[in-house]
Amino acid sequence: MKTGIVLLTATTCLAFAACDSKTPVTSAPAATARPTQPPATDSTPTTASGSGMAATPNYAGTYTVEDTALCPLSIIINKQADDYFFSCRGVRGKVQVSREGSTTGFTFVGLKAAEPSAVAPEMDDVQAVWEDGVLRLQNTGNSMNYYVQFEQCDAKYLELVRQP
Repeated sequence: MKTGIVLLTATTCLAFAACDSKTPVTSAPAATARPTQPPATDSTPTTASGSGMAATPNYAGTYTVEDTALCPLSIIINKQADDYFFSCRGVRGKVQVSREGSTTGFTFVGLKAAEPSAVAPEMDDVQAVWEDGVLRLQNTGNSMNYYVQFEQCDAKYLELVRQP
């Protein structure tokens, strides 16, 4: 298992650990540092935004939890011009993409947590980390910062894989 990565935000801690692509993440070790190895090469289609600029991955696609018994969840992401939009369980909205170093974070604006954090209730939009065609998110908090993103999903961590 690779070292997990933790992305701290005002409302939640998005933690994940790499695992085989057939099993959604249901638990992960806490991590305090970024991995020392460079990230794996992404086979995701990219678009160049100008000469001399790094290519940007295309995030569009249908992302689903592979074990539907654990969680029957999918998120569809579409690209329109330079923006990304999502559809999930009848909710539509914009995807805010943020990058910090090699980490890409998504905020699904308008997709509200089933039970928002009491620590920062104003930041109740669902957030995930994107890497190599996989969305990873922490579905539930802990006793110090309790929240539930998707109440129908019985797992602490969720991994949604982009479908071919």
